[in-house]
This record gives sequence, C-alpha cells and structure tokens, in this order.
Amino acid sequence: MKYKIKGLVLLSIFTIILNIFYFSNYTIILLSLIIFSWYEFIQKKRIFESLKVNYDLEYEKCFIEEEIEYRVILNNPSDEEITITLSPSNLLSRLRPPYQKIKLAAHETKKIVFITSFGTRGKKEIGFISINYKTPLGFEFWKNIKVNKSIDVLPEFIYSEFNKESLKKLLPGEKSNIRILEDVTYVENIDEYNNEPMNRINWKISAKYDKLMVKKFSHTSTGKIFMFVDLNLPAGIPENNIFWKKERKIYEEYALKAAASIIRAQKLKHQEVNLVVIGKDIKKISSNDWIDYYDILSIVEGINKPTYTFENILKKELPYLTYEDTVIIISIHLTDEIIPDLIKLRARTSKVIVLIMPYGFRIEHEGKLDIKEHEIFRVEAKELEKKAILLEENYIIVRLISPNNSLTEIFESI
Repeated sequence: MKYKIKGLVLLSIFTIILNIFYFSNYTIILLSLIIFSWYEFIQKKRIFESLKVNYDLEYEKCFIEEEIEYRVILNNPSDEEITITLSPSNLLSRLRPPYQKIKLAAHETKKIVFITSFGTRGKKEIGFISINYKTPLGFEFWKNIKVNKSIDVLPEFIYSEFNKESLKKLLPGEKSNIRILEDVTYVENIDEYNNEPMNRINWKISAKYDKLMVKKFSHTSTGKIFMFVDLNLPAGIPENNIFWKKERKIYEEYALKAAASIIRAQKLKHQEVNLVVIGKDIKKISSNDWIDYYDILSIVEGINKPTYTFENILKKELPYLTYEDTVIIISIHLTDEIIPDLIKLRARTSKVIVLIMPYGFRIEHEGKLDIKEHEIFRVEAKELEKKAILLEENYIIVRLISPNNSLTEIFESI
C-alpha cells in the first residue's frame, strides 16, 4: 500500500505557524480541523489496509470479440464504511466500465462485475487491480494487486462446410457412396433376413414381426487430413519489401482463421486431422478435440526471416503420407522450388489442395470490393496463376484467393 500526505503535512505546518504568530478563534478552528484530518488519516489507513481483494474470470478461454465477465470481490472486515475507486485492470483496454466508485459498509462483501473482450488472439495478461481512496482533507491511499490469471483468446472461425476430403477409410457416423467398409456404429435400416450372418439378426424386432429381421449398417469411409499452414514469408519474396512484410501479418490472421474453420468442421465429423504450423517454431498436433488445435492456433506466429522453410518441413513429412490421405496447404505464396515437391506429394496422396491467400479473404457478411480481380493482385501474386495452371495439370487443386472471395465460395469451387 502507498499513500500521499504531502498536502496534509504542508497544511499542518502552515496551521501551527499561524497559531504561533496569529493566534485567534479562527486559527483554533483550523487547528481542530487538522487534528481531525490526522485522526481520519489513521482510521482510514487502518480500514484501507484491511481491505481484501479477490478476482475471477468467467472463462479461461474465449474467442476474439467474445464478451466475458471479469469479477472483482471486495471485502471490508472493519467496523466502519469506506468509499473507494476500483480500477480492475491496467491492460484491458476494452473493459467497461473502466472503473467504478464503490461504497463498502462495515463487514460487507461486494462483487463487482466488469465486461471485457479482445480484438486479437493469444495469451492475454490481466495486469493489476488498483484501488484508491482519496479525500479533500489532503491525503490519499492506493494499492495495486497483481492478477495471477491470464486468458487464452482463440482465433475466429467461419461457419463453412468443407467436404473435400478424399474418402478412403472408416469414419463413424458419416455416410458415403463408396461401399468399402461397413460402419457397425451406425444402423441404417432394419430389413428382412436374406442369407446375412446370424449375428446381424435383431431378435427383438424379429419376434415383433414374427419373421427374421436383420440390421443394415451404413458404409462410411475417409482418409486422414494433413494440414500445413505456413505463416512465414517465403524465400521467393524479398524480406525487406515493406508491402509484403505488412501483408504477411494480415495474411497470418486470415490463414489461422481459415485453418480454424476447416479443423472445426472436420473434427465435428470425427475426422482425423494432423496439423503442422510453420512459423517462428514448428507446432504439430493431432487430437480428438478441436479446442486443442485452437490452443495451438492462438499462440503461433510467423516471421519474415524464417529458420524453418515449408519446403524442408514438407520433405520430412512426405514419407509418413499415404494414398488414403488428403493434404491441405495454406500459404501466402508459392515459390518455384516447392512445385516439384508438390508433384511428389500428389503422387503419394489421394488429394492435394493448395489455398494461396496473399490478401486474406472476404468474411461472409461483408460486401465485395468495387474492383476488378486482375487489378487486386501484385505482379508476384499474378505469377502464381501460371504456376497454378501447371499444378492443376498434375491434379493438384490450387486456389488463388482474393479479398472478394469468401471461404464458402472457395470451398464450393474445389
């Protein structure tokens, strides 16, 4: 706890001098006021020191722009009331209200609720809670309490259906036209017995209809998805180019938003997804819960001078891919060096989808830009169209995404 009594000390000295040289009824009144102020200072200091402060967050994780409650619990164990000003954080710029004036009665506990949200992803610190007591009597108290909590802000996702994975392996609960394996976890129908195995007979239904009835299972199948998200500036782009350095940071957020959207859609279908994020560090994850992927996506970041290149990572992962797998690549640009590796990748897998988004994409509810498509892209990006033709000839699906394309439109075009 800290306090400031400079005003009270100066006023006390002035009052004492005044009483020595100009003693009168008025100076006695002023002296009485000073004595009362010092008494009040001692009393309020004792009360202020005894105040107990606790805090709580509604969630440990939230999404960008999601509003959450930040609660501060104040307790006054003393026998007197006190009025303080509470500022719950020095780091939360979106906090509302930014502070509150609180009157605490004797032995009262009060919970004060603030609302906050975050405009960017990542781990966010709360900072310090500040409480302040100020009086016109010439003194002031304040204390700062470190909040030992943080909140993980997860990236946004777009509600889009992505059904472009290649169907090769068993997937519980999803139907397909390819009758490779039966999914015994999903009963499609009950039908009359016709030389099926005896363990298919449903005896309860058979007794009801007085004839043998069997369970018909749906046939479902799909391969694994390998997703590579490259957040770094590729070697083919000048690292000191101011435009691309700025665009890379913007691209990073759109790339993670696209990855988050695809991952969530796939995990809700129980699809196996192996995620590799190439940024400042290499992050890999395969999980049953889509939130685990979002934990990774919330903290990763790319750099302009990368230590790791997508080409090298792809070469290392290539031996682990099989013809059952679908590969999704998200990048800001494609260099000439990566094309042979992509062709090799296509030869080993069932499907390769490359999403190039140098300028991000259009959010579903946003309007389109009043500009022609060919005027949007820079020279470096236009060269990608020629590479895309070559890759498409090798059955590699490439989409050069413009700011006028939404994710839904891109997925539907694949």
